This record gives sequence, C-alpha cells and structure tokens, in this order.
Amino acid sequence: MYTVTTEDPVEEMVRQEWLDLDRLLVRFWTSHSIRPRLMYEPVPGGKDMRDYAPGLLPELTRRGLVDLVEYTLPLVAQ
Repeated sequence: MYTVTTEDPVEEMVRQEWLDLDRLLVRFWTSHSIRPRLMYEPVPGGKDMRDYAPGLLPELTRRGLVDLVEYTLPLVAQ
C-alpha cells in the first residue's frame, strides 16, 4: 500500500529550518540573555511577518523573547 502526502517537501524542509532556528535562539537566550529582533515590512491589507512569527518562531513568541519591529524603507530625497 502506498501513502500519498500532499505536503510539499521543500516547504516542510523550510518549516523545519525555522523551527531549528527557533530552538537555537531560545538556547542563546537561555545562556546569554540575548533578545532577538525580528524586523518586518508592513504589508497594506495583507499578512506580514508579524502575523507569521508565531508559526515560524513558536517558542520565542510564546515566551515573549522576540521583539517584532516594524521596518519602513527610508525615503530617498530626489
């Protein structure tokens, strides 16, 4: 019998790398009291990194160990 998965293996690999990063940053926080800052560019009317952070870095966001900082591109004078 064959099993079929609808999950994209590349997407799963990327998700696993984010979870590995999450665990690594929690370990850094535990040993060195670092406070990571996740900068995101707001997306008008859509989801931005602030909305995805809890899924990408679940342990950091659950513990409140990451600062979500809005980043806007500086205006260039012409």
